[in-house]
Amino acid sequence: MKNIFKIIFFLSIITESYAQTQSGEIALEKNASVMWITKAFKESEHKIEICNSESEWKYICKVDGKPWFGSDQGMEKPKDQLTKLTLKIENRLIELDVTGMFNAGFLSKHQFSFRKEGDFYKLYAFFSDGAGSYTAHWLIVDGSSIREVLSNDERYFYWQMEK
Repeated sequence: MKNIFKIIFFLSIITESYAQTQSGEIALEKNASVMWITKAFKESEHKIEICNSESEWKYICKVDGKPWFGSDQGMEKPKDQLTKLTLKIENRLIELDVTGMFNAGFLSKHQFSFRKEGDFYKLYAFFSDGAGSYTAHWLIVDGSSIREVLSNDERYFYWQMEK
């Protein structure tokens, strides 16, 4: 009987662990894909800052000292956090900056656009929890990347019209 309780306890820990983290790989084209990991947002692991709007209503403006994306200026805390995004081109792995990216949810191919532009690549993506949409753009050169854009400004969503 004691062993059954140990097994049930162990299985509940495993189940909780899996429910807290999601991951996947999305094929972008024949030799390119993105691998991603999200985890549930735990407030105790982050510093949340509250700001006042011009109308004097409060909203969460920063997480860990940086503007955060994935909400429409409310007091609702993030549900999840994008913790890792890796671009795979052929067999080369390139880590992408995901700082400040929350409420990514389960990702799918239609959220990404991967393009070769001369001697470099560009990766465009959008993320949304339904209300707080934002986009990120990465420049990939010689196996390195830099995030050029992280914004909820509509003018940075132009790449979706060019698909």
